[in-house]
Formats: sequence, structure tokens, C-alpha cells
Amino acid sequence: MSAVKSVPPNQPSAKKSWGEAAKAYLDSRVIVMLFLGFSAGIPILLIFSSLSLWLREAGIDRSVVTMFSWAALGYSFKFIWAPLIDALPVPFLTKWLGRRRSWMVVSQLLIVLAIFLMATVNPVSEDVLIYMAGAAVLLGFSSATQDIVIDAYRIELAPPSMQSILSSIYVSGYRIGMIVAGAGALYLADYFGSTEAFYSYEAWRNTYYIMAGVMTLGILTTFASYEPTAEILQSNKQHRNLKVFLIYSALLLIPGLLFGVVYLLNMLINLALDTPVALIPQVALPSIKFYFLALVACAPLLLLYFIINQPKIINKAPLVAETREDYVRLVLLFVFAVMAFIAAYVLTGQLLPAFDGVFVSFVSETLHLLMSLAVALVAGFALVQAGLVNKQIAMATWIEPIVDFFRRYGMKALLLLALIGLYRISDIVAGVISNVFYQDMGFSKTDIANAVKLVGVIMAIAGGFLGGLLAQRFRIMHAMMIGAILACATNLLFVVLTYNPGSLPIMYMAVIFDNLAAGLASAVFIAFLSALTSIRFTAVQYAIFSSLMTLIPKVMGGYSGSIVDSMGYPFFFIFTFAIGIPILALIYFVDKHIVIGDNDDIYDNDNDDDDNGAGVPSLTKANPNLADTKAPPRASE
Repeated sequence: MSAVKSVPPNQPSAKKSWGEAAKAYLDSRVIVMLFLGFSAGIPILLIFSSLSLWLREAGIDRSVVTMFSWAALGYSFKFIWAPLIDALPVPFLTKWLGRRRSWMVVSQLLIVLAIFLMATVNPVSEDVLIYMAGAAVLLGFSSATQDIVIDAYRIELAPPSMQSILSSIYVSGYRIGMIVAGAGALYLADYFGSTEAFYSYEAWRNTYYIMAGVMTLGILTTFASYEPTAEILQSNKQHRNLKVFLIYSALLLIPGLLFGVVYLLNMLINLALDTPVALIPQVALPSIKFYFLALVACAPLLLLYFIINQPKIINKAPLVAETREDYVRLVLLFVFAVMAFIAAYVLTGQLLPAFDGVFVSFVSETLHLLMSLAVALVAGFALVQAGLVNKQIAMATWIEPIVDFFRRYGMKALLLLALIGLYRISDIVAGVISNVFYQDMGFSKTDIANAVKLVGVIMAIAGGFLGGLLAQRFRIMHAMMIGAILACATNLLFVVLTYNPGSLPIMYMAVIFDNLAAGLASAVFIAFLSALTSIRFTAVQYAIFSSLMTLIPKVMGGYSGSIVDSMGYPFFFIFTFAIGIPILALIYFVDKHIVIGDNDDIYDNDNDDDDNGAGVPSLTKANPNLADTKAPPRASE
């Protein structure tokens, strides 16, 4: 039986009450995903907007600044090395922590290293930009690797019915991380003395050093959590770790939430009344700062405790590379393929002519990337044929996850891939140049931090919660349609702002609605991708989906500065609205012809048989992937 059918009319939908949907947020796994989302949200703005402002203050041209967003293309190509994360153990760490947490620790340590290296470079001279770019690429690679592992961890941690909640809380944590790396970085740079009029390298250096230190919370969460597909032999140690972690989280989150709400209200009241009002007494601020600094200072000690108190585990998830020789051969294959990609990219870049037009340049650069990727794939195929890696291992690592997806969805998988690749194009393309846009509209760095990096991200968090509730209560494709409409329509608010530069009320209106829409769309889209992913190939398939989600938008986003220079901001934001309209048709056709996830499952028909009479497993509400998969169990099953 094919895993895809046209949805019949009057299909019953599994609806929950709002109370039932909200109750799922009380699960302890939600706190773990909140902090892992926070860890994933730190690096992204240190590549995009915060780095953009740093480079602009250092006097770097706008067209060069936006091209630095390509340093994050690792997010779009992470499907290439995602199979290695499913296939390979990390020496020593996998036996100690499990296959997901071991890779998580490695990626988080690489993130800390990359941020530290970026801090050591002063970009005021274009001669050293290559070193800044190299550190930014390392940050993009390591943070994309962390995303691969966290996404796989989330899908394995809970059944499909919990994925929308875990997705929304992951987005919320991600946005909180963005507050810290966005607004926090801007506040720190201002505090240390760097302004648009007076650039200070030391201010930005110290800011990035602090951001590297903040990643300690992500490492702390990794050691406090548990491996979802491993048997825990010393459960008392694991329970103690989780209990201590939850207490620490409550001490950090509850006062932080209260302080954040009061601070936000205070800022909005001052903005509305245009007069200073202090809801938080100045005399209390030193004590509040001391409280949070003390908690942060405890993090390294807590981390040491979790490292010492790790329980013994038995890893049950199968690994493709069972011997050290297989391990080394797979790594060599990946390294040679990457070298082939780099060589092809450099050589074809020298051969391809330079174009002046923005659209032609975009098409040329897209072909440039695709040709380089094709060379890498051919090189990898040739090395497998030459015997560098066993063909069966190579098939199981790179080919079988793709075959599984097309086996479940048939040719309609192409429709799904089109939707995945284009769903976020409207807001991602607009977001690349957002900070530069606000600066060009006459807003100060503090204005940007208050509106975009604080109020905006809080609204995105609210949108994430709302998206999670919608995905719990209604069918996922209905929530996807709402998210797509809002994501593209809110870009028109920025057109209004271009005709009212310097207007804080209009800026706040645009930021609030745009981020609310982006948070909602992100949460439901992550739940949608999770529903498509087979439990057998969590890291690989989700990495393919999320890479495809960002590839076209990020390549196009690299030219956003050039589009603005050529056509102006009003045309640019109308353009980002227009490219979001075809997505609505894609959602309609996917909803009409393909059943997605747990809420939409109609195949089981309450039959007692485990197959359809032909020996082919059926889909069930308990598992929207093929039932007979010999998949590792989830922690909750």
C-alpha cells in the first residue's frame, strides 16, 4: 500500500480542546527542548544581524555585509554530513553519552571555538575579512551540526502527538537565544562603547566573548538530559540530574519571565506616554542583577556535577559504521567530497563571468553552487565505486533515507519538497537585510535592540506558543495555511515604514505583527517537517528537509542588499510579499492529495491486521511512519 492517498471529503479531524492542547506544555521534556532551542538560537544572529551591524560599524560596504549571510549556508547543505551523524559514533563519547548527546557536545564545543575565533578578528581592514569569514563558516557548520542533532533528538524524544508542542517550545527557546545574541549583543556593544559614530573593536570582541560563555547553558542541558534510544542502567542518577536541572531551570526562568514582562511593560508605557516611568525601582536593580549573575556563575559548577554524575547506559540504536575501519572510510569519503566541492567552487568561480544584474547574478550563483555540489556527488560516487567505502554501507548512509521518503510518498514527494523549499522564502529573504533596513530608516542601535531584538522576539515566542496550540488543536495543514498567509502579508507593513522613516509607532507595529507571524509559521512548519520524518532516519531526513527549507531563501537573501540598491526598499518588500503567494497554492494541493502526520491519519480504519493484506505495513496514529521499521524505541514508548 502506498503511504499516500487523496484525502476523502468530510474527513474527520482529531481535535483537542484548548485546555488539552495547553496541558502538554507541562511535560518535563518541554523544559529540555526549551534550553536546547536556546542553545540553537545563540549562533544564528552572531552570523546574521549582529555580525552585520558589527561589520557596518567597522565601515564594510552593505553588499559585502549581506554576502556574509552565505557563511550560514551550512544550514542549507547540512544534509550532506547529516548521514554521518546517524552512521558514526564519536570516539569515547558515544559509549558514555549516547549517539545523539555525544554529537551534541562536540557541536556545542565547536560553536564556542568559532565564536571565540570571530572575536579575535578586527574587521576594520578588508585584508582580515577572510579570517572573519573562515570563523563565521566554522560557526555556521558547527551550529548547523547542532541543529541536526537537536532535531533528531526531539523527534526521538517523544511520539508524534507531542511533536507540535516540542516544536513550538523549541522555537520559543530559539527565539530567547536570539534575544540574547541579538538584543543582548547590541546592548553589550553599546555598553562597552561601540557606536555608529565611534567604532570600538574591543567592545564587539568582549561581546562575542560573552556570547561564547553563554553557550555553557546548552552544554549544561546536554549533560543533564538523557539519551532517548539508550537503556539507562542507573536510573536514580538520571532522575537526580533531571530534578536538579528542573529546579535550576525554575530558578532561572520564573524570575526571568516576571522581570521580562515587567520590563517590557515599562518600556511600552514609556514609549506610549513619552515620559520616564519606573515599574522596577532603581534600588532593586543591583539585587536583581546579582541574583541572575549568581545563577549564571553556578552553571559551570552544575555542569561539572552532571559530568561526574552521568549514569551508565547501553546504546540500542544501531550504527551503520560498526567497525573502526568503516568509521575511518566514511569520514575520508566525506572529507574528499568536501574537498572536491571547494575545488569545483573555486575553479568554476574563476571561469564564470561576472554579471551586473541582480537577478542574473542570483541565477549564476545558484548554478555555481549546484555545479559544485554535483562535482562533489560525482567524486563521492567514484570513490565508492573505487572501493573506498563498502557500497552497502554507502547506500545505507546516504541513499536509503531518500529512498524511504519516496517509498512512503511516491511521486507526490516532489510536491512536498517544493513546499518545504519555498514555505519560508518570504520572511527569510526579508530578514537578511532587516537590521540594515532599520538603520537606514534612521533608528539607533538601541531602538533596534528594543523593538526588534526584544519586543519582536517576545512576539515571535508568543507566535510559537500559538502555533503549537493551533497544530495541537487543528490539522497541521490548516495551521500551515494560516502561517503562510501571515508571513507574506506582514511584509507589506515594512512598505508603510519606508514612507514614514524614523516613526517608532509604525516600526513597533510592523515588528510586532511580523514576528508574531514568523513565530507561528516556524512552529507549525517544524511540526510539519517532524511529521514527515521517519523514526528510522531522523537526522538525515530532517536535515534534508530543513536544508531545503533554507537553501533558496538564503542564496536569494545574499542579494537582498543589491536588490535594495537597484530598486529601493518599497519594491523589495512588495517583492518578498509576492513570492509568498504561490506557497498558498502548494499548501492547498498538499492538503488535498497527501495525508500529513498524526492528526491527518485515516489509514488504520480500526482494523486488527498489522498490514494491508499484502504484507506491507500500514500507517497508524501511533506512528505516522511505516510501522514495521525495526526502529529504535522512543523514550516514552
